[in-house]
Amino acid sequence: MSAFDFTEMPGWVVDEPEAHADLADATRGLIAGIRRANAPENILKRAAALAAEAADLLIPYRENGMPMQGARSRDNTGPQGLAGTNPSEFFPFSPVVGPLNAISPMARFEFDGERLHGTANLGATYNGPPGMVHGGIIALVFDELLGATNVCHGLGGFTGTLSVRYEKPTFIDTELVLEGWIDRVEGRKVFTQGTISIDGVVTARAEGIFIQAATMQRSTEA
Repeated sequence: MSAFDFTEMPGWVVDEPEAHADLADATRGLIAGIRRANAPENILKRAAALAAEAADLLIPYRENGMPMQGARSRDNTGPQGLAGTNPSEFFPFSPVVGPLNAISPMARFEFDGERLHGTANLGATYNGPPGMVHGGIIALVFDELLGATNVCHGLGGFTGTLSVRYEKPTFIDTELVLEGWIDRVEGRKVFTQGTISIDGVVTARAEGIFIQAATMQRSTEA
């Protein structure tokens, strides 16, 4: 069973969120296993057949609406904006924190009222240089970290620019400490910064400029 608590999840996300998360967990394990495996042909063929069978089981239930990080597809029954302080809840299909997304490394975020703190452990699936996390994956993590920081402050918006500085190697299979905070707001522009650290040493830092849109801002109505 997934360790994620769905008690506060809105019902419009998926009909069976816990079972969906269990499937995502199992698939996440399969992806990690494929990346590390050097198995004999018969084992690989058996695994391929099982994976193909599982994929075929889901075909009749495919929905072709517009995918969203907060819902399986866009419709008229979901919320009109983003709100909340738990990114795994408001972005359940995120490729970084989403429990319902099988490629997510399940980074864990917690908001303290000012800053978003998190941890992540990126395995060989996300490898770039030898023993290190791919630079593009680091940028992906930052985009989600900074964007989620904005949502926690009620300042959700679209990424305008994202600048990443790679200062030291960011290793795979290592606990990464993440931190995001808002530097300033100028009109519709939100300037947000963040860091990735290992053992207290910053390995990468980023600044993003996000453009607020009315449909992504938290409502101020009572």
